[in-house]
Amino acid sequence: MAGPTILTLHEPDGVRPLIRRPSLRFGVVILSLFVVVAMSRPWPLLVLSALLLVAIRICRIPWLLLLRRILLLLPFGAGTALLVPFQLPGHVVWEGFGITATREGIDRAVLLLLKLGCANLLITYLLAVTPLFALLRTLRRFGVPALLLDIVMMTMRYFILLREEASSMLRAQRSRGLMLERRFWTGRTYRRFGQFVGALFLRAYHRSERIYAAMTARGGGLPSMGGREVGGTGKRGMGGNLVEARGLSYSYGDYRALDGISFDIPAGAKVALMGPNGAGKSTLISILNGLEGAAGGELRMFGEPMTERSRSRLRGRVGVVYQDPDDQIFSTTVEEDVAFGPLNLGMPREVIMERVDRALGSVGMREHRDRSPFELSYGQKRRVAIAGVLAMMPELLILDEPMSFLDPRGRDELQALLESMHLMGMTIMVATHDVDFAAEWADVVLLLKDGRLLASGSAELLFDDGLIEEASLHLPRLARPFRLLQGVGHSRPRNVRDAAQLIWKLLRRGPEPSDSAGRTAVSSRYYK
Repeated sequence: MAGPTILTLHEPDGVRPLIRRPSLRFGVVILSLFVVVAMSRPWPLLVLSALLLVAIRICRIPWLLLLRRILLLLPFGAGTALLVPFQLPGHVVWEGFGITATREGIDRAVLLLLKLGCANLLITYLLAVTPLFALLRTLRRFGVPALLLDIVMMTMRYFILLREEASSMLRAQRSRGLMLERRFWTGRTYRRFGQFVGALFLRAYHRSERIYAAMTARGGGLPSMGGREVGGTGKRGMGGNLVEARGLSYSYGDYRALDGISFDIPAGAKVALMGPNGAGKSTLISILNGLEGAAGGELRMFGEPMTERSRSRLRGRVGVVYQDPDDQIFSTTVEEDVAFGPLNLGMPREVIMERVDRALGSVGMREHRDRSPFELSYGQKRRVAIAGVLAMMPELLILDEPMSFLDPRGRDELQALLESMHLMGMTIMVATHDVDFAAEWADVVLLLKDGRLLASGSAELLFDDGLIEEASLHLPRLARPFRLLQGVGHSRPRNVRDAAQLIWKLLRRGPEPSDSAGRTAVSSRYYK
């Protein structure tokens, strides 16, 4: 079990900071440090050290943390004790090997050691009771350049994420027999550990790519729009289509990620983009968001051709929420993160704050605006990621696997949130493997496999046995029991209400289970 960390990321449990306001706490510590530096006698420093130890215990800061901080000072303390007594002239107390220690030098060394100890206790108190995000915000208020603090915050944030990934990978390796506790490693252990380090670096590289894509999707690569509104109504395609794709293709080297797909997305539609892994969903999302350009075919967005010149401008009208919210949340507080996109557009502060307030309210996170993203649950992080995109006021909102890693309650809450955003008039596309969610929620379905579009149409496509099997998906769970019953084998309940109505009809009619001859010819995996 890990011990207490020197730098805290969350509001520490059980710790009482004495001074509640982080800015006042920081100011008191800085002023105290100046006082410590100015002191010239050891007795006041001894008294101050004792008072600080009492304060640290009142704050319930663990002794182990204090010990670790003291150990950090050992090299400096040893250097002071061994060198300073021999540097000052005065009354000689020891002489040998050509060097002389004086009483004045010893007094100076004791004074410096006490100053180091007091400063260490003050900084230990500050770091132990002040979360990283609050400390960085306080430093910004005290005039430290925001660019420097943002670099520090981003570095710390993703170093911590990488550390968590390394920890989970090590647990998995140990569960499969990796022995790192031995004093002498075997050749096999060295090879396995080398593979672990290589995989960790690859993960870091891929995460950096996802972070860059997420920042670019929220205006990170856009020139300042001078406060001009990016969202809103614009020209649409023929028949009220927001998106019209004709023969889109894209390749990664020799690999054909998209192979001549054509489809339309009507304005105000709820679209489910479905298919197995490697079907081309992520590539299509990157093209729709203007992060990649199609190698072939034609794409019209909002009635305008997507070209090399128009890609960055049209990107401002498309919002993308990526699968992992940790790739999309960059800032020290929820409010600052949601404001990231509008700030990149160069909008006035009043407009930015209005958008932030509206976006946080729409996802139910308004009361968390001053909290750090580190303190949020996974579902709350996902809501913040959605709010950050909503603040851009996109005309088309795309979500990549939004249901992944959510518990059942979180999935229900997210589905209700998507429904409420749709009622506000937003066109929404969700890339998902969840057939049950798509059958209940979507009114347009795009089925991809191996870069080809198998079919596009209404959610009724998800009840086509042959098509679903070809797409490597499965029938919606609500439909599977009815496949075993005579007379209702082709029923298509999209939600619990539809299924309940069918069951009521069956109860009134009293059907018998069909035999193997009368059963619809469907793969047995649909009944599992």
